[in-house]
Amino acid sequence: MIGATELLSVQTTLPEPAFDLHYLHHPLDVPAGTAELELVLEYDKIVDVVQIYAVLLEPDGTFRGHVQCPGGPGPRRLVIRVGTDGATPGCVPGPIPPGRWTVRLDLDRHKAAAPYRLTVSAAAAGSVVASAAAGSAAASAAARVEPDDGRGAGVVGGPRWYRGELHSHSIHSDGRRPVADLAKAAKEAGLDFLAVTDHFTAAHWQDLDGDDGIVLLHSMELTSHRGHANLHGLTRWVDTYVDRPEHTMVHVADDVHEQGGLVCVNHAFSGDQAWRRFDTPWDRIDLMEIAHLQQGANNDAQIGLWDRLLTAGHRVIGVAGSDCHDPADPGQALGQVVTVVHAEEAGERGIVEALRRGRVRVWRGADMDMHVNGVPMGATAAAPGGRVQVEVDVCADGPVVVFVLRDGLLINVVPAADRPGEWQRITVEDRIATPGYYRAEIHADPGRNDPQFWASSLRNHDSLRAAGNPVWVRPGS
Repeated sequence: MIGATELLSVQTTLPEPAFDLHYLHHPLDVPAGTAELELVLEYDKIVDVVQIYAVLLEPDGTFRGHVQCPGGPGPRRLVIRVGTDGATPGCVPGPIPPGRWTVRLDLDRHKAAAPYRLTVSAAAAGSVVASAAAGSAAASAAARVEPDDGRGAGVVGGPRWYRGELHSHSIHSDGRRPVADLAKAAKEAGLDFLAVTDHFTAAHWQDLDGDDGIVLLHSMELTSHRGHANLHGLTRWVDTYVDRPEHTMVHVADDVHEQGGLVCVNHAFSGDQAWRRFDTPWDRIDLMEIAHLQQGANNDAQIGLWDRLLTAGHRVIGVAGSDCHDPADPGQALGQVVTVVHAEEAGERGIVEALRRGRVRVWRGADMDMHVNGVPMGATAAAPGGRVQVEVDVCADGPVVVFVLRDGLLINVVPAADRPGEWQRITVEDRIATPGYYRAEIHADPGRNDPQFWASSLRNHDSLRAAGNPVWVRPGS
């Protein structure tokens, strides 16, 4: 910046790794009359060993922006600019209040000591020149914007099934495309709603305005050192930095629910990004990814954890996610795994409330619905005399097999007739003496006309074509 004054200059080495060392903090005093701040962090990235993010916080702790470092190893120069007239992606423009600001270095990967250099400079009013920051002002102002329930007005409303994507990233975090490209790809894939879940930030929210062809959710991804979680249906930024004892998942969940939003645990078995948060209040978790486009066999473990939570009495709704960072990449393209919800109306609130109620299915090539004693997924049915009738409706492009489960255990396997594109109903009778739940999965037919083989046919992430959410059942009238 021309005419800038250096406020902070640090050239040092990361400390040795420690189990509870997740952040480093560098305070700096910002004088009155500052119009723009520029933060520069330089270090050598070593994939899965040394990876640092930079975060900028106002004197009262208000989030002003962050920057990540996607890509391969090598020297990195990460830049944050925030000012009255603009901000770099992932950051929030606006006035620069004087006082003691904080730079938080988020040690996303910290398995070795490593050198780094950090500088922060300030420019006074009248000395700031046009920069990349000015061009992104509209795209970055959104951390202070509340959602408009009318957004997505071009989507046909009313009670029906809506298809969508709940996990994607733009240039405001580690994605490769702007929000507009994600929205365009989602519409081309036939989706009705899209959640852009950028890490840490709500700066992408302003980019959600003005698209009347799809419902766009106000979401972000909590990206802790011991697990990731999407937060949907927000009205303000949520402090997602939970790797500190004074701010935990309890605080995050309470804040999200106060806003009328939902908490979703993501890719729970994904290596260093696996869910290892033992402070998790599972009674405050609303959703869980049970089908992730890029997680392969980890999806089997995720479904196993989901059933474990359900049998423990937690009402967690299973959803899907692509985790798309580039819709032009065939391996991440939207529409390959889809969350389908039955909502009473279009619009963000309609989709969020439908997810909360739980008449939700995961689509991977087949559609389905399920009722137990006439009650839809997500609800609780009575079972007079303990009698249970499970009705699974299925529509697929090829032969499939219906798996019916009670309390996580298989009670029946029924092949569906090979009638591509036609809905058909599978009915299973059961008896129940204690409260429990039923759910169904649709899997590809193994291709052998042998009922004994169906009973032992492959049921895993490769064969899965659809998964429905539970109906809870209580014996008695």
